[in-house]
Amino acid sequence: MMLVLTAGGTARAGDSAAEEAEALFREGKQLMAEKRYAEACPKLAESHRLDPGGGTILNLALCHEAEGKTATAYRELGEALAWARTDARPDRAEIAHERLEALEDDLARLVVVLGPGARAAGMEIERDGTSIAEASLGEPAPVDPGEHMVVAKADGKEPFRTTVRVAPGARVTVVVPALAPSRGPSGTRIAAHVTAGLSAAALGAGAFFGIRALVKENEARARCQGALCPDAASLGVAEEGRTAARIADVTLGVGALFLVTSATLYWVSRSKSPADPRASIAIAPSAGSGATLLLGGTF
Repeated sequence: MMLVLTAGGTARAGDSAAEEAEALFREGKQLMAEKRYAEACPKLAESHRLDPGGGTILNLALCHEAEGKTATAYRELGEALAWARTDARPDRAEIAHERLEALEDDLARLVVVLGPGARAAGMEIERDGTSIAEASLGEPAPVDPGEHMVVAKADGKEPFRTTVRVAPGARVTVVVPALAPSRGPSGTRIAAHVTAGLSAAALGAGAFFGIRALVKENEARARCQGALCPDAASLGVAEEGRTAARIADVTLGVGALFLVTSATLYWVSRSKSPADPRASIAIAPSAGSGATLLLGGTF
């Protein structure tokens, strides 16, 4: 690839953001000259964000192309070409047009299609976190070489996820299968939640009666001298304290038992849960001599 660095920045006097953009632009150009593209590209991108300009976006595109992010570079070259025409810069337009043509055949492309019966109500399909419009399904979208994730979701369905690797110049097709009905919580998981609720109720009751037992015990001590109480009312207070203590012991024990049961059921439900559905089909022509068709999948 012929790397061309266009001279000149885009800063405007008196504009602090533009001055920062100019400094970043120059740093990015220097790093590009040193072939430190992974450091140069973010600086050029930030420069363009602070102060958009045709020269900056062209350099950013060339940087991403050198870094191997061909689809990103292709989109930025199209933007640079538009800038060049608007700014009446035929030199930049020529560079952008030349690089666009050179990249056209080397672009990695990812196609997402719906398999038989895959269409569902409320379906959303994403590629690397970005929604894919229905009109774009089946269209080969340029992507940077490397791994890409495709996710499909629909109302009342288990989501579909798959990750595919797209080589430079390759075309990979991901077929979204019919989504399985949502499993919902298992019976074991429901039982875990129920016993957790019972545990909370029992422990709460145990705490209440435990506090009541302490209150009554203190009141009885104030009324009675050891085991001797002066009247029936004082005896009643002491008995209420003992009764509350017995109830607290029982309910706290039951609550602890329910808590252990809930934790056990929850652990069992997790250990028995099937893995997230990842069934996928990916078809791609291999790079190299011959007309080899690669068929791969994750199930």
